[in-house]
Amino acid sequence: MRIILHPKRKSLKGCVVALGTFDGVHLGHRKVINRAVKFAKKQRVPSIVMTFDPHPQHLVAPERGLRLLTTLKEREELFKQLGVDGVVVIRFTEHTRKMSSAEFVDKYLVGRLGVRRVFVGYDYAFGQGRKGAIKDLKKLGEKYGFAVSVVPAVKVKNEAVKSRQIRNLISTGDFAKAVSLLGHPYMIAGKVVKGAGRGTKLGFPTANLQVTAEKLVPAHGVYAGIVNGKKCAVNIGARPTFSAGSTLVEVHIPRFKGNIRGKRLKVQLVARLRDEKQFADVEELKKQIRKDIVSLIRLS
Repeated sequence: MRIILHPKRKSLKGCVVALGTFDGVHLGHRKVINRAVKFAKKQRVPSIVMTFDPHPQHLVAPERGLRLLTTLKEREELFKQLGVDGVVVIRFTEHTRKMSSAEFVDKYLVGRLGVRRVFVGYDYAFGQGRKGAIKDLKKLGEKYGFAVSVVPAVKVKNEAVKSRQIRNLISTGDFAKAVSLLGHPYMIAGKVVKGAGRGTKLGFPTANLQVTAEKLVPAHGVYAGIVNGKKCAVNIGARPTFSAGSTLVEVHIPRFKGNIRGKRLKVQLVARLRDEKQFADVEELKKQIRKDIVSLIRLS
């Protein structure tokens, strides 16, 4: 797979593009991308995902403090798993923000890609102030000679799957529903940094992750995860038993031996085991950790 930043020539002329920000790469996004990949294979042309970085809201509405379901690196990995041939990342700047829908199509889809067909979700909007609607994209397609395929919403219990909805579920602890709407485990990654060493003293050493500020960290609690093919327990919280205060992401890999400090650790969170609790003493905490590990091992 090729990661292309600011493509400058028609090296992918005739490609099929799935267009969107795709934060989360959830069930709805996956439907758009899968259809683009399937069509491109039939036509024997490259399939491309075009996305934006940073997320447009970070520039358009910074006061909202948007946290991402997926960083750019995580999105690229998920796109690859869906079988796309390449990813085009458009840097979202003030200049990009002010481009009209026609300018955007002319510069990127036509001028730099020579696109054959574009796949978008049912609610796609683009250009300055998101004034460009799907009907405008189709008119531009007629002008420049590319087709537009609109993919309907993926609905669960008559509700369209949305990134905003999933962010809320993850933030409030409804993790099982969030993962079901994503269609894949929730990723969280970071550099392993030095901690207070309490886990080692308890007999359950942990790797403390330094997670980027742009990433949405799930609600406090204990989670089951997978790291490098091994099951792990992940504690996200303020460690109330020790009155620690600040939120930490701590990963315990049972029976793991080795020094991974300074390395980047990528964890796939698959389930939420329980809420964060404050225990009367350290022994009670240790008993609960043992129970968490048993629950972790029982998960398929």
